[in-house]
Amino acid sequence: MQENKILAGNVEQILLSKKNYHRASKVINIANPEQGEWLFSWRGKKLRENLMHCDYAHIAIRISDNEEVVIYDKDLGSWAVTDWKYDVNLEELWKCACDAFYSTSFNPEERAALYIRDYEKELNADLENMPENEKEHYIMKYKEWVRTLFYKHSRIMSVMITGPARFPSRRNEKMNNYYDGAVNEFNTWREKVLKAIARRIEEAKPEEQKNTEEWLSVKSEIDNIASTLKDIDTGVNTYSYRPLFVSSLYGKLERIANNGKVDVIVKSTEYIKELNEKLPKPIFTNRHKFWKLVELANQSIVKQAERENQEDAEIFFDGGRVIKNYSEDRLQIVFDTKPQPDVISNLKHNGFRWSPRFSAWQRQLTDNAYYAVTRVVPVVIEQLKKGR
Repeated sequence: MQENKILAGNVEQILLSKKNYHRASKVINIANPEQGEWLFSWRGKKLRENLMHCDYAHIAIRISDNEEVVIYDKDLGSWAVTDWKYDVNLEELWKCACDAFYSTSFNPEERAALYIRDYEKELNADLENMPENEKEHYIMKYKEWVRTLFYKHSRIMSVMITGPARFPSRRNEKMNNYYDGAVNEFNTWREKVLKAIARRIEEAKPEEQKNTEEWLSVKSEIDNIASTLKDIDTGVNTYSYRPLFVSSLYGKLERIANNGKVDVIVKSTEYIKELNEKLPKPIFTNRHKFWKLVELANQSIVKQAERENQEDAEIFFDGGRVIKNYSEDRLQIVFDTKPQPDVISNLKHNGFRWSPRFSAWQRQLTDNAYYAVTRVVPVVIEQLKKGR
């Protein structure tokens, strides 16, 4: 159901209503348009409140002179919306939402409005940093999911609404389970899609930008740990164990070095040298292996180059193949058909993750990955290690 609209002269105006007032930003009085625009504050005035319910009215403040008026729900149709807080909305699902709570709420419209507001807030938050070319498809799929959830909820009943006589308890329990399952599927879909979009955004960034962002993140962590160490060394913090923080910082920097991020390690080394001169005790002593991380990072680059020049290897098994993908530094498993749920569970338990890009289950190409793959598919570990 679309917004209620009127024609004022040749201009089409959308009336303020319960379906849209939560997202209205500016309004005009239809009978007195010469008064100009008013800033609209949804539920800006509390009327009555008890343990079970709270009634609200709305506030409109005229932009020209800050005059304030109270708008009650019965008067909504006297105002038209001129500006919105956000454009992407689910108003088209209003009737579907009301039907969803017809058998579970004494006020299905209020429940529908609450759910629509929450879904709109979530959807617009998801779209905030999303590339333009991703938005249209995401909005369409999101709305499809919400429509499905409303439909499944519409099959649930409440004994308080329908009455206890001949209430179908077993059927209702089944409908509740169907709805809960759909909610879980929706949340899983949303999480996967947003992660995939975030990954594509990250991959599209220039290498220089990636390095800058990674360095700023590392610098922030160094600052936080340095501050904690200073408190420990000066006696302000008497409950934390210093070596744990030093070890944690070194572990993170070592992983970065193993990934060949020489620039980040060089900057970290110079920055920690500066901090050591200002702190009561150095973060890393002169004999600490931290000072060899630049060398480790350079060695990692050489190894990466060697791996990239290495030809990929495949090991076949009954039902698929294992690929040593040197250029991507990944050990991949490709199945001829979709594996059974217990196999998928075992893959995840052993650190493998699905890659839509390669249509394969994969994890980083390490010795541990070789042992992990043998716990999932019947391959010989000696064959895996060959050529490593």
